[in-house]
Amino acid sequence: MKPKAHILIVEDKAILYKRLSMALTEENYSVDGFTPSVEKAMERLQSKMPDIVLLDIELEGEQTGIDLGKILSTTYDVPFIYVTDYDDNETFFEGLKTKHDNFLVKTKPHLDTQQVVRAIQTALQRTKKEKLLPPKDALLCFTDYIENIKEQGSSQVSQVPLPYSTIALITTNSTKLNESKTKLKNRPCYIKLRTNYTRLETWEKESYYLPASLAELSSKLPLSFIRINESEIVNLSPQVLQGRINGNKLKIGEHICHISKTYKPEVEKRLELLYQKFK
Repeated sequence: MKPKAHILIVEDKAILYKRLSMALTEENYSVDGFTPSVEKAMERLQSKMPDIVLLDIELEGEQTGIDLGKILSTTYDVPFIYVTDYDDNETFFEGLKTKHDNFLVKTKPHLDTQQVVRAIQTALQRTKKEKLLPPKDALLCFTDYIENIKEQGSSQVSQVPLPYSTIALITTNSTKLNESKTKLKNRPCYIKLRTNYTRLETWEKESYYLPASLAELSSKLPLSFIRINESEIVNLSPQVLQGRINGNKLKIGEHICHISKTYKPEVEKRLELLYQKFK
């Protein structure tokens, strides 16, 4: 009998992996081999794409299940379920940003395998329905602030589809220089946009707007986009990334963008995922 689906279990405890694997095999699912780390999971994904992933948060190595969750949702578009010991709100909300399909807490002393099986069945059914919809590869952006658009004529275009591949950066800065701040810091500083607005700049330096914060957009963008400071999300794809400057700056199109200490660890991880690097 053909398996219902192929499942990748990313779990660093061999005993728990074996228990889950046996329970899922009995339910006529095929299960990939023991996968205790993000690095090993990436190898599995390259060799055989699973239909769904069961993902622990604490894994072998420096990267966590949350890191892998971000990759699964943005690059592979594979449904995944966290199965973890962590039951705190901080971990739950961090996982929520990765657009998981479920968040299950391991019950002690035994994991409820029936709960896991039902969660898998629900996620696969939901994914089956969602795949009937066309993929989203663009943002529908405004040509100006919404308030200003209302004053335009009825024949003027107010919203345009902006493919991700054309976006160089997303920022909370306007295009107008803050002259006093620029003189004080001896570098270009710009006047801020209105609260909860972002400006999207294309390679051709065209500007479009969204009534959304950088935090809102971060979880909905493809893997090539990464937040690098309090004001900017940049596109790291090779078409727009011109290079790094002293490790702390990126040249994005014609812009020199500073990587803040807060965001630098995530930027480094993302560059490692997107590019082959040698030390």
